[in-house]
Amino acid sequence: MNPLLHQSNAADIKQIDIVKIYAQKKCLIIDDFPEIRGSLSRSLKTFGVNHIDTAANGEEAIKYCTKRKYDIVLCDYNLGSGKDGQQILEEVRHLRVLLMTSLFVMITGESSREMVLGALECQPDDYITKPYTPASLKVRLNKAIIRHEALLPIKTSISEGSYKSALDQCNQMIKGGSRYAHDILKIKAQLHFLLKQLKEAVTVYESVLNKKPLIWAKLGMGKSLLEMGSLDGAEELFKDIIEEDDRYIEAHDMLAEVSLKRKDTLAAQKATEHATQISPKSVLRHRKLAKLADINHDDELSLKSHQQAIKWGSNSCHESEQDYFNYARKVSEVTKDDHSTEAKVMVKQANSFLDRARKRYSDRPEVAVQAQMVEAQILTSQGEDEKAQNAAAIAKEMYNELAAPPLETSLEFARTMHAMNDEQGARDLLTTLASKHSNNTDALSIIDSITGEPISSGGKEVAAKLTKEGISSYDSKAYEEAIRVFNEALATYPKHIGLHLNLIQTAIADSDDNGVRDEYRAICRRSIRAIGTINEDHAQYKRYTYLHKQLERLYPEAIQ
Repeated sequence: MNPLLHQSNAADIKQIDIVKIYAQKKCLIIDDFPEIRGSLSRSLKTFGVNHIDTAANGEEAIKYCTKRKYDIVLCDYNLGSGKDGQQILEEVRHLRVLLMTSLFVMITGESSREMVLGALECQPDDYITKPYTPASLKVRLNKAIIRHEALLPIKTSISEGSYKSALDQCNQMIKGGSRYAHDILKIKAQLHFLLKQLKEAVTVYESVLNKKPLIWAKLGMGKSLLEMGSLDGAEELFKDIIEEDDRYIEAHDMLAEVSLKRKDTLAAQKATEHATQISPKSVLRHRKLAKLADINHDDELSLKSHQQAIKWGSNSCHESEQDYFNYARKVSEVTKDDHSTEAKVMVKQANSFLDRARKRYSDRPEVAVQAQMVEAQILTSQGEDEKAQNAAAIAKEMYNELAAPPLETSLEFARTMHAMNDEQGARDLLTTLASKHSNNTDALSIIDSITGEPISSGGKEVAAKLTKEGISSYDSKAYEEAIRVFNEALATYPKHIGLHLNLIQTAIADSDDNGVRDEYRAICRRSIRAIGTINEDHAQYKRYTYLHKQLERLYPEAIQ
């Protein structure tokens, strides 16, 4: 700890002592206006800072942070075109070139709700709103730097991954009567959580909540209870936070996690969607929402979420070419055999996104290959068979020219073969990929989702287990539960023909017993589209034909 901070109260620290603290610090100023960079530099020099660098944009700032270690970063939120302040903070934290041992202060005049909340969500150490004077800046920065210095030993241990050491330091400082005991208790509880010492974390949070119902303590308590499996208690706390102030984004995220633990994907989608509406700048949350929408067969929301991921991914460290492909692939799925004006508009938009991906990542040949493959899938879905074959042939030639095709490109090749009814070719490639990536659970999950049957042994076991559960509910005439189970299985294995037929058969049985339902019409139509064409030699052909005739009787619109 800085010896200048041994004094018990900030008021006891003389101005000369604060100047000495600043003199030890390296500072980076980020602002697109040269006059403001100059003004802030002059102010910091009067505070005592000797080493000051300035950056006019995000690219410069990240280069500086990569090359040098800064103790203080003052960053304006709005930097014109290019990366904004939040995106800079996200990237330097993501790259671990600016750890929690450095002080990051966001300065903004933005009044936009989404911008302010997004920046706060990214957790800068302090947040200063314009207009400010040199005097008010000094007061705010003095307070922030003194607190930061007091907690620096703990932060250093955490940055080094020494959580137990950090915990010991927390206990020592609390015992020593630190004026920052409140902040230290918060860190202590978080450390217990990270160390999986959940009961100890709960004890700390309870000690705080017994004195005052602070939101951070409620949130931490809720997360601990969730981890311990106490879903009702966690849910109550998260809802309490949202009722008090629904801008606490993490409470919505945690509420979604509670719902997922209960396998209530609709509630999880609702909570996640609400979070994106409140603070729309998180690329990762939009991707999560798209996945939930896919599970719940909410095509409109899925497409919207993929678009939002593309929009907010621009200039973000979380930007990915896969967002473009995910959107275009989803369009291919929802416009299959649909030649309406609306479908044509969607297809045009999808192709424009593919072109954007080609241009944006023009230095990466694998992106051009994947774009070509998705284009072939779109052509197939629109019945443009000859054009699709030509596009696929070009894609295959491009793919074979890649020295070491990335996993994503190989997976896209398998999707393309499957879309064009080359089931055996797709399965052969996926089997090879499954063997090559046998320890990659995420890769295996995607591999198992592409064709009509899971490839991996684990995928086959899970699909069989869920199928057995669904059939058991079906046999008991618990049709809604059976449909829930089959839908859960299809969320992981969306092309599984047997599961789709199980779903259709259950909807038909329930309709025969209790009458037709609009939701079943939509379910059956979706499954029929997903199954596509089945050849006469397919093991499920007779069953498919029989159920198809039943749909003609109950839900003719589903097969049109």
